[in-house]
Amino acid sequence: MKADLNREQYIAHFEKTDNLGKIFGAKVLSLSDTEAVTEYTVNPAHYNPNGILHGGALFCAMDSAQGLFVHYILDKAFQAAATGTATIKFLAPMKSGRVKMRAFLKEKQGRKLFVNSVATDESGREIATLEEIWIAIAAKF
Repeated sequence: MKADLNREQYIAHFEKTDNLGKIFGAKVLSLSDTEAVTEYTVNPAHYNPNGILHGGALFCAMDSAQGLFVHYILDKAFQAAATGTATIKFLAPMKSGRVKMRAFLKEKQGRKLFVNSVATDESGREIATLEEIWIAIAAKF
């Protein structure tokens, strides 16, 4: 994808086609070959029955941030990548405000991309971490 578009075009394309990101109102703050930073504003519609942000909503926003990053750095030999495994650690509850998510590459082994994310609240407190292994998919599948 990156080979065909410049950074601004890629961000516009991603935001247009990231259907879950649109539901959550995710915004791309920055994107480079080393990291992606996105933001999500907590919405009461995404609370769990206890009145705090549902872990599944936060996971979706963090996974989407990783997808933005992975597909931006993906080698031209591959058409796409998909999450193979995901381990999320919830560190603190959130009820309101903005969540900033930073995704970055930890390691690459062949078709596997080991990507980490950190989500922080507006004070900079870590609220969750996400470690995923993405599997690159050949151009013809």
